[in-house]
Amino acid sequence: MLKTVSPYLFFNGTCRAALNFYSEVLDGKIKGVMTYGEANETVAEDLERIIHSQLEVDGQIFMLSDIPKDDNTMLQDRNVYIVLEFDSEAAIREVYEYLKKDGVVQMELDDMFWGAKYAKLIDKYDIGWDLSYRNDTEK
Repeated sequence: MLKTVSPYLFFNGTCRAALNFYSEVLDGKIKGVMTYGEANETVAEDLERIIHSQLEVDGQIFMLSDIPKDDNTMLQDRNVYIVLEFDSEAAIREVYEYLKKDGVVQMELDDMFWGAKYAKLIDKYDIGWDLSYRNDTEK
């Protein structure tokens, strides 16, 4: 039924900075950036705000955009976290250290009862992340 599922992250004027940040943190490739001005969309207060961008990380696509106006009510009361499953303990530790800077750690990176190394946090751009690594070769 589904071909893919892609997270779409929204920001209030900080999309470009967030896109660059996540590109560095997740070793991703920015696939395209279009501003409201380039799209001839006049609904934005600032035509340099990003109407659409994509970040590719290990074949996965994240979409990112600025909301058109300075209105945080469009970003409130969300109940979604992005879950990232890592292929190594070194990778989860590195990303955790980047994302927790200027963010809020809700659960420190630690070993969990279900056998995974896991952390939960909200980063400096107010995006929620669940980070997980499970070494299935260990007992």
